[in-house]
Amino acid sequence: MAINLSMPEIRNFLPYLQEQFKELEALLTKILKEEKSLRDEVMVEKGFIIHSYSLNYSNINLETLAKIVTELENVLEKEIQLQEELEKHADELQNFEQDYRAVYKSKLEISLLAKFLKEALYYCKLMIIRAKQLQVLLKEGMKIHKKSLPKETEIFFASFENIGNKIMRFILILEQLTKKINNYAAAAYYGEYRKYGRAMASSEYQKTVAAGTLSSSKDPTPVFDATRAVIAQIKTMSKDKRKDFFGKIGVVGGFNVVFFQTKLKPINHDQPIPQTNGLREYKFPRGIKVEILEAA
Repeated sequence: MAINLSMPEIRNFLPYLQEQFKELEALLTKILKEEKSLRDEVMVEKGFIIHSYSLNYSNINLETLAKIVTELENVLEKEIQLQEELEKHADELQNFEQDYRAVYKSKLEISLLAKFLKEALYYCKLMIIRAKQLQVLLKEGMKIHKKSLPKETEIFFASFENIGNKIMRFILILEQLTKKINNYAAAAYYGEYRKYGRAMASSEYQKTVAAGTLSSSKDPTPVFDATRAVIAQIKTMSKDKRKDFFGKIGVVGGFNVVFFQTKLKPINHDQPIPQTNGLREYKFPRGIKVEILEAA
């Protein structure tokens, strides 16, 4: 049985994930300044704006570095917990991605979260090493002037800057993805589950029940509003009577019926289509995840 997305849970989880990097982001933006140029054209093609960051040398000092190291260590203390939490929500996020793709015919790229979280945590470890090395250099009296840095030190700072960019990339992807999901969820989902039914031929019926997705040769896919009275009425029908009942509205081979629920709003959620057999027709994008209640 397919489990439909629990939107409140997802919409709480993503801000929680953001919160774990909030203080680190504030500290990194003290020593990194945003450039106008885009850092990653591939990410732009995927719908994310990821700017380049360069070191703000005048803001690099022992106090700021100490705070950055402390916050990096705080994040890494939760490394296993963060990855486990993301894994725990993986199926729900995938279901949400599937609904989004069915509605908009494009991807949210939610799968990037796991990849870039793992990468960001790795670079957090590297940044601790670089920050501590930099603390030593400053304590030894090194003066930071970009134009007068020796080549070896310049390479060190380039590495430090690149590590900061890698961490910021994850933070920015997470922020933009959270905003996209919240905006989409607010417009596309009801607060509670609503029940629907679909009469279908045997092949569509088997695919829908097995995969927990709305299978159909039609896109968008017509379904009907499944009130308690409607469900009770259809369940008492014989196969022949059911076939005639749905045949009145043009359904061919419609003696298999699936009842399901979803929070996703139908395409015509505010304009159901009255049918000659008394049902109200709604339409969903083909392939959305649904929770099967029962099959008749």
